[in-house]
Amino acid sequence: MPMRPRYARPRRWRALSLLGGLAATPVLAQTVNVPNGLPQTPIAVYQELGMGGWTPATVGGTTTVGTTGTPASSGGTTTSGSSLSVMNSQSWGYAAGQNASALGVNPDALAATCVMESGCTNVTTTASGSTITGAFQMSNGTYTQAMQEALASNPTLAASLGDTSLSGQTDPATQAVAAAQYLKDAATTLQSSGISEPTALDARGYYNFGPKAGVQLAQSSDDTSMAAVLSNMSPAQLANNGITSGETVGEWKASVAAKMGSSANSPILTS
Repeated sequence: MPMRPRYARPRRWRALSLLGGLAATPVLAQTVNVPNGLPQTPIAVYQELGMGGWTPATVGGTTTVGTTGTPASSGGTTTSGSSLSVMNSQSWGYAAGQNASALGVNPDALAATCVMESGCTNVTTTASGSTITGAFQMSNGTYTQAMQEALASNPTLAASLGDTSLSGQTDPATQAVAAAQYLKDAATTLQSSGISEPTALDARGYYNFGPKAGVQLAQSSDDTSMAAVLSNMSPAQLANNGITSGETVGEWKASVAAKMGSSANSPILTS
């Protein structure tokens, strides 16, 4: 991360992060292997997308991803400081944060997700069978459902958005509305599972692997193996999601936290 609550049960899965190129120079088109038939959800359990050694940008830009390549590990690189500073370095960053705040979601937690998903780069995917796209890596189906839910909870948001239809997903600040709503749903699900104040790190498994595994990851002890939590995934699928043989939940969380920086401990909900 992707890549749930209240959209269509069982909830959706998302495909994980596509990483961006540096905006200081034009970005050459990259390629990634995206399996056909990805579910209409943000993050897929198995088919995480990655760019193998491609360092995500900390400034804006749009990267086109093609249809061939090799799956790689989780998105994001080590962040010194907060993810919010990375997101706010984009031309759309402040607007994205304001949209999250309008839904009661902490912009810092939204930014942590953005860093993990794409390095806060507006990634477009042209792979056959996949509609996953954007800085927050959402599919068409999940984006549409989350946007509808967000606008139902705060109708005034529509006036500030240029386009609330599917085509609006190409604008990261608009896509941030749907991503923030998805995080909000993740937080409420985690709260109902006994986690009183879910953080960006707590919700990462939910955003990456879906509700069931996300709750299990948030509740598991650090010495639990990732393979045990994600028991429905083969070793190859775990590897494609950046999880090494024998990796524990604690090690996975430490890796994610390093990429999120100080934003890892940011609560998702502002109230």
